[in-house]
Amino acid sequence: MIDGDGSVDLIGHSTRAILQNQAVNGAIVASPDFEQYDFCWLRDGSFTSFALDLVGEFGASARYHAWANQAIGAITEQIESAIGDHRAGRQPDLLNMPPARFTLEGKVVVDGWPNFQIDGYGTWLWSLSQHLELSNENELPSSFRQTVKTVARYLSEFAFVPCFDVWEESGDAVHTSTLASAFGGLVAASQMLDTDEYMDCARSLQAKVVDDAARLGYFAKSNTNPDVDASSLWLATPFNLIDVRNECFQETVNLIEQRLTLDGGIRRYSSDTYYGSGAWPVLTASLGWNRAQQGDLDGAKQCRVWIEDRFTAEFCLGEQFGGDKRDPEHFSDWVNRWGLPANDLMWSHAMYIVLSAALEKSQSKLNQSSLDRGGG
Repeated sequence: MIDGDGSVDLIGHSTRAILQNQAVNGAIVASPDFEQYDFCWLRDGSFTSFALDLVGEFGASARYHAWANQAIGAITEQIESAIGDHRAGRQPDLLNMPPARFTLEGKVVVDGWPNFQIDGYGTWLWSLSQHLELSNENELPSSFRQTVKTVARYLSEFAFVPCFDVWEESGDAVHTSTLASAFGGLVAASQMLDTDEYMDCARSLQAKVVDDAARLGYFAKSNTNPDVDASSLWLATPFNLIDVRNECFQETVNLIEQRLTLDGGIRRYSSDTYYGSGAWPVLTASLGWNRAQQGDLDGAKQCRVWIEDRFTAEFCLGEQFGGDKRDPEHFSDWVNRWGLPANDLMWSHAMYIVLSAALEKSQSKLNQSSLDRGGG
């Protein structure tokens, strides 16, 4: 356990952990100590690349995006085939759709993993646009344009089609956080390509999500599950489908805190059983990120301290915590199946960096506001 009093540079340790687990070609392994995660996910990698940009590691982030561009470009035919099949009225083969993860060499593995997860593709487009902005790139490199167009077409085609969610479950539903990531990706593609071609779909996504929430008074997990899911925190930050002050979003955050808080951290969803459903640094950081956006710096700092307390003496940061005590039976089931949960997850490190940067930015704005009022 690490004392979060500023005496240890945890941001530096997290940055080094990510860099040490980035391959020469730019791929970022999800976890170096968990066999099932010996891949690069578009979702994890894209959030992690964003964190690298926030700490000025633009070269490392650029290498990740170059890797993703090459990996996705290599499956253009598969993406176009999926689009063609859908337009012809054929049902998608969920296990053989464009993959959510690649080997570190950028290859596709067909091994029964639930591939059909479009959120990773939307997250990549969003992350790429953030990289260009934060690194002061003037425009999208020409070598990326075709891949960005292909991914935007894929999102537009399948945005409203049931697929697996960000947790790689429930492939028969349309998930709110998936719609949010698709929205963020389509908006990003429109900006990078300087076109309105994908904005109609983005606006339709936004209207559906907002209308569904208006009927319920909050944002549900999916069209088949009225519970809340902590990944819905991304609706406002970072994908900007709605404003962080939106009333339905505020109610969603309240429900997430009421139903999913575990020892100060945030679980995925109420009925989760994966490793006993512990609290995730990724989601606790996401809550803190939202709090920082709303100016609740004390609440955001509480989230950061919770994460800091979960670093090991070797500065590893795991995937989740507390599931062994909350639900020992399911925790043991997963241990018997896959071994102990990931002890060091790059996405956890990344979101700690993201939360820390959001806190610093919000604190700076608050300080500037105080100076402005004093000068008045």
